Amino acid sequence: MRILHLTTHLNRGGISQYLFSVGGALVKQGHEVFVVSSGGETEEELRSERITVRNLPIRTKSELSPQIYWYLPELIRWIGEWKIDVIHAHTRVTQVMAWWAQRWTQKPLVTTVHGFYKRRLGRRLLPAWGERAIAISEAVGTDLRETHRVPTERIRVIYNGVALLDLIKRFSNQNPHQVRLKYGFSDQAYVVSIIARLVPDKGHEYLIRAIKRLESEISDLGLLIVGDGRYRPYLEELTSKLDLRSRIHFTGNLRDVTEPLAATNLFVLPAVWREGFGLSIVEAMTCQKPVIVTNIWALNTLIQNHVNGILVEPRDSEDLARAIQLLAQNPELSRRMGTAGHETARKRFSIDRVVEELEEVYGEVLSR
Repeated sequence: MRILHLTTHLNRGGISQYLFSVGGALVKQGHEVFVVSSGGETEEELRSERITVRNLPIRTKSELSPQIYWYLPELIRWIGEWKIDVIHAHTRVTQVMAWWAQRWTQKPLVTTVHGFYKRRLGRRLLPAWGERAIAISEAVGTDLRETHRVPTERIRVIYNGVALLDLIKRFSNQNPHQVRLKYGFSDQAYVVSIIARLVPDKGHEYLIRAIKRLESEISDLGLLIVGDGRYRPYLEELTSKLDLRSRIHFTGNLRDVTEPLAATNLFVLPAVWREGFGLSIVEAMTCQKPVIVTNIWALNTLIQNHVNGILVEPRDSEDLARAIQLLAQNPELSRRMGTAGHETARKRFSIDRVVEELEEVYGEVLSR
């Protein structure tokens, strides 16, 4: 098949990682993969997977933006030129753009919904879910049915996946001592990490406050905050205010998540609102790191409490601190949870499983 993926941009984040992993795996299966976006940091990585990448200036957050319609003829021309079989759109804006392109080209349209959308005017006027709407978790699938009234028969739940062997290989090539040295942590330090956009919904503030609570309990305690976003100035100010600058390091966006994971004893994602999936959690589990996440939709579908991780209440730095302390003081419990998490990732979240299920969806829409 010749598959066109559409996304708003290719800066680091969940959708870009999805396209890299899924696109590369589809190419290995013998398909031809094309990606159209407004460009971004991961373009060359996609090209290294033999994916054709083209840019259109469509970086907007409005489904009604004139940019969609201005560049629509160019997209339609590429669909014909590349002899595309299936269009697959990944963001609100590109779903609408793909819906219009489908009207001219008659190519089947698949969408992937990577999170929760509000039912704004643009989405009510132009639902644009395609013949099949892929939800990245049961929670997202439920939201599509109940909030957006997408018919059940058009929804397919396909959990995100990880290229397990590639991730493990990159992780094993990291030098934990060198990574810790780079970020100012000793080999004896107990390092907690979080990999997420720096926005309020991810709960960084509660993690920072939990670290402050544990200062006197865990003497050599450190925190790696991986990612970037509009909340960074506030978080850096909070770090200074709590006198934690020697314990907390902000890395910004990183190309390879296995670098911070190599220095990590414990991975935490204390999101305060519902999450679509939680790819960084699965990446940490793949690398056998114990994880603590909040008991919210859909993160609690990944974790069996005190088996392959720990669930804590959102917006509760005290509860989070207790869970961190429990694992820091019980290495054997951490080891067992890390092993159980790895098995969960291996069985449920392989990229090969994702591609197999995607091929089934593509086959369904092509047969129609």
